Amino acid sequence: MVDIFEEVDEELRRDKYQDLARQYGPLVLGVAAAIIVGTAGYQGWQAWQTSTREQSSDSYEVAINALEADRSAQAVAGFDTLAETGTASYATLALLQRAAMALEAGDNATAAAFYEQAASRTAEPLIRDLASLKAVWALWDTLSFSDVEIRLTPLTTATSPYRHLAREAIAVAALRAGDRERAQREYQFLSTSFDAPQGVARRALEGLALIAADGAPATTEIAAPAPVDDAAGSEIEPETEQASAGDSGDD
Repeated sequence: MVDIFEEVDEELRRDKYQDLARQYGPLVLGVAAAIIVGTAGYQGWQAWQTSTREQSSDSYEVAINALEADRSAQAVAGFDTLAETGTASYATLALLQRAAMALEAGDNATAAAFYEQAASRTAEPLIRDLASLKAVWALWDTLSFSDVEIRLTPLTTATSPYRHLAREAIAVAALRAGDRERAQREYQFLSTSFDAPQGVARRALEGLALIAADGAPATTEIAAPAPVDDAAGSEIEPETEQASAGDSGDD
């Protein structure tokens, strides 16, 4: 009798498992299939990303080599293609290179437009703020104090890598507009800021001395910084050796 009950119990369990399999089997299989497809899709996406990065890297190198060989037309075509179809980082670098080329050719308006595009394309604060700052430098002679202030105030926050250079540019623009009080306020901040680069702090003291002597010039120029070099061979360091008011660079 015990064997019979065990057999019946086993049959009931088997029937229950079969019912569960019929009820939930398709769901389990669907989840498993989704996991397999998702994993394959992610791996495919990773492979595509790697391939795209490699293609962008190769294209950027070709454009840089063309630029260094004075084949400007080829370089322009390469950078323009990268700006449209390259990965985000290489597209940004391509725009920065196009801006530098335009600046060297004396086309400051076009250079500024490329810098602004680069700033809008990247989420990296170091590159974004650098591009925004260079756009202002490129348009310096055509911008009013209000223009400079609006463009650069977002770069003066405590987390901005170029906050001191942005404040210095605002101070110089204020001097140029005859707003000595605003210039003095910015220079005072820079001269006492413990983390201001040495050259910026020194020029701030010089600016304060000019204001105190009532000898601040009617116009003061800020020279544009050197073009951004190719990413593999340069480091972009914020607030070091940057040209600014009345000086070509820091100490």
